[in-house]
Amino acid sequence: MSSWLLPSLLLVACGPSQEPVEDTEASEVGTSEQSVLYPPPAPSSGDIVDSTAFLGPLGLNSFVQTSFTTNPQYLSFNFKVAAGAQVRLEVTHGGSSMGLDTGLFIYGPKNANGSYGTTLRAQDDDAGYGQLSKVNSLTLAQGGEYLAVVSTGTGAGKQFRLVLGCLNSACAEPSLFTACDLDVATRIEVCDESVVEVQHVTPAQALPQCTDAQDAHDAFVENCVVSSGAKPWCADGEAAFTTKMWPVCKDFYYRYYGAGPLPLTQLPLSSTLQAAQAAGHTRCKTGENWCDESLWALNVPSVAGTTPVSLDRVAEGAFASIPALSANQNLQFERQPDLTYAEFGSHVQQFFPELVAALPGALGNGTEVAQVARYYASEPVAPGAKDYHSLYVVYFPVSHQTAVFWLIRHEI
Repeated sequence: MSSWLLPSLLLVACGPSQEPVEDTEASEVGTSEQSVLYPPPAPSSGDIVDSTAFLGPLGLNSFVQTSFTTNPQYLSFNFKVAAGAQVRLEVTHGGSSMGLDTGLFIYGPKNANGSYGTTLRAQDDDAGYGQLSKVNSLTLAQGGEYLAVVSTGTGAGKQFRLVLGCLNSACAEPSLFTACDLDVATRIEVCDESVVEVQHVTPAQALPQCTDAQDAHDAFVENCVVSSGAKPWCADGEAAFTTKMWPVCKDFYYRYYGAGPLPLTQLPLSSTLQAAQAAGHTRCKTGENWCDESLWALNVPSVAGTTPVSLDRVAEGAFASIPALSANQNLQFERQPDLTYAEFGSHVQQFFPELVAALPGALGNGTEVAQVARYYASEPVAPGAKDYHSLYVVYFPVSHQTAVFWLIRHEI
């Protein structure tokens, strides 16, 4: 849990003095029936942060604490959430001066131009303790970065504490769970080495003793409860850690210690990928039956901050983890030279240009260099006719995700 007390010299009023205004339109969540206290004036820039003194980030399940220095004053803090996050923001009695009267305003998310805009997502005057402010429950359908503004008209010299809580275990960015946290991984390694030394077994044989339910609980407590610097993924709680990150850690060490191919976990295809696949499929079926295709998205178990898993291991894991591939050993896929992403695009562009455009943003971070393994096989299907199978394993090593695209061209 992080907090800070900012020097008063940093806290300056960024907007002109103004009288309290009446709340003429009910906000989505958290608006009291009393008048709203000192909303920040709309700036000419169209970005509400320009009418505030911006003081930095507010972490999930954390708080910030500072003081007002002038009347009126508008202090702002940014926070990041995943799509569908349900949050609670409150200026709490504990950590706030007696007799303080505040307003609370939520804006965002920040757009591509870096602006929070001026549209309110929620606002409150006195729903908290006394005349303090509280937005008890706010669901943010769109993920991204939001701005919380705490205002006062009479609070110069008084301090406050603003708390941000996650209510639905879905606030942290999903990408935080795609790799095993380095400290969690280190805990598993230390345990495994200890069991190996004491029991004289192999690391693979020792692994189950270091990755059971109790180990998962202890790892969460150590990183999210005992540690004073709780990590961003802690915000979603123990259940999310146990069902999302812990299996990634176990799967990584399953392969790391030689227990078999790396288990890749299938992910649901995003609406963008589904639409891209559908567009190409329609193109394949227009006129002659030119081709068929299958597409999978998978998470690659790995440890954050370490060397990415090799493309060979990812491809090996893909064949072992996708039943449709492991059940077609008779095809005898042969590994071809690896491709750049641009070369992969040229291979499938005729029918699937939308998929080529969509994959880097859907499974990667948009800028990382994808690695592509290519496999090829041919299969007689009728006298004088064959099916030609091209299988592409498109790996995004920074985001720890991969796409497996199987394109079957029919000889007409």
